[in-house]
Amino acid sequence: MIAGTLEEDVDGASTSTGSTTVAAEPSTLHLATYASRYTDIARVNRLKFIAKVCPKLQVPALELAINHVKTFTYNVQLYDELYRTLCEAIEKREAEIEPSEEVVASTSKASSSEAGYIKKAGRRVPYDALWVEDNTMESTLLQQELDAELQYKKANSGSAKVRRILEEIGDYHLKGYNLKLAVKYYARARQYCTSTDNVINMFRNMIRVSIYMANWWHVLTYIEDAKKYALGFENLAQKVPPQLNCAAGLANMGLKIYKTAAQCFLQTPFDQYDFDTIVAREDVSYYVGLCALATLDQDQLALDVINSVGFRPFFQLSPQVLSLVTTFHAGDFDHCLLVLNQIEDHVRLDYYLAPHVDTLFGKIKARIQKRRAPPATKVKGH
Repeated sequence: MIAGTLEEDVDGASTSTGSTTVAAEPSTLHLATYASRYTDIARVNRLKFIAKVCPKLQVPALELAINHVKTFTYNVQLYDELYRTLCEAIEKREAEIEPSEEVVASTSKASSSEAGYIKKAGRRVPYDALWVEDNTMESTLLQQELDAELQYKKANSGSAKVRRILEEIGDYHLKGYNLKLAVKYYARARQYCTSTDNVINMFRNMIRVSIYMANWWHVLTYIEDAKKYALGFENLAQKVPPQLNCAAGLANMGLKIYKTAAQCFLQTPFDQYDFDTIVAREDVSYYVGLCALATLDQDQLALDVINSVGFRPFFQLSPQVLSLVTTFHAGDFDHCLLVLNQIEDHVRLDYYLAPHVDTLFGKIKARIQKRRAPPATKVKGH
């Protein structure tokens, strides 16, 4: 099995606005609780990003990411990458604390086949060679078993069983972070779907992996296809489209179409929300708050955001964001800017929102400046 890494994803998230901004030190974020909101690749993406932009949280974020990889994935390559980064981070931190102390061994000289750990300033960072060996063997055997079962099912079973094994193979590749192969097998399941639920599940799998890959146009395409399909069935027409609004908002935000992103997020139903493995409910309120303030007019802010009964439960999870929007709308710009400053560290740690913070903050501050400016006086002619 060829395992993938997340380096390109994390770099892409941090540089899509043209620069990587190092976050200030957040004083209120409990990292373990924050990470527990998410699962699978979303959790590792977020932890790696936090480690990249926040020096204070770098070591604990990497430790949590390593623990997740070892517990829930087959990705030895990613484990190696995180391990090296963790060792470098600890070495750098200890060098700053005790700059005169000699580093006994550098991470660049370590490998899984050598000492089994890296020693720095008296501290050992253990390399789990046993996990690497067992996991590599287990992953290889499982892939062979799944491939053999697929061939057997195709020759001897009906569509339902073939679809299930294709989904299992897709799940296997997703667990190994081989996203291109995961998409391939999820897509192949389409021709073996035997119910409307099967088809919707296939679309959701495609959307999810495309989000992990940051293929935003693909995300929007699959959402549109899923909605068109759902509209053909009475039992799906009312349920499925709203559930896809958060993914649509995320894709539009990724494409910097902020007004559409805000409108999509605002149409996300709180009571049917099932996207929280990738985007927590608390995140949605931040996405809406910043995208809406940057793009929506006063009437839209009042009607669609502040007075939205459907969206208010999201704001109740993040009251600072509601305060931000209401003070902007009321013209209390000093308080609005204060809240904007208070949430800045938090939003700069968000994997999906961080690349857009400078742009959105700039738009919001420009709108504040424009509303603060006195109206131009007309010079009467003689």
